Amino acid sequence: MPGNKILLIDDDLDFLQANELILEKSGFKVDTASTPESGLEKIASTKPDLVVLDVMMPSGYEGFDVACKVRREMGLRSLPILLLTSIHERMEIPYRFAPDENYLPVDVFMDKPVNPDKLVQTIREMLGETREEPEHPL
Repeated sequence: MPGNKILLIDDDLDFLQANELILEKSGFKVDTASTPESGLEKIASTKPDLVVLDVMMPSGYEGFDVACKVRREMGLRSLPILLLTSIHERMEIPYRFAPDENYLPVDVFMDKPVNPDKLVQTIREMLGETREEPEHPL
């Protein structure tokens, strides 16, 4: 639905600014937070329709902790969370992260850098905005 509220939480101000413009141009209302703490406060106060969350931030909360707090402490089990990270690019990890109800309670996990069109498409899919055209339209 046009006008859905998206909250971007990332400590990279360039990433926030660029993606805020991209998402606003695509019809979303966008708010940003540059720390996990301010992100959690904005989730509680502004009630976004979807959160785009970075994993690696220079505070004690980190993206994994924020996702767990949203689900467990805030009780927002139905709030869509898209987790973005460059952890696979920066570190040699022999496994890939994936959504998991207990350990990584997010809906979608994407690697940075993310293609802007793919980000918008994924957000629309998560919000149920996209649907396939009927095979035989009326």
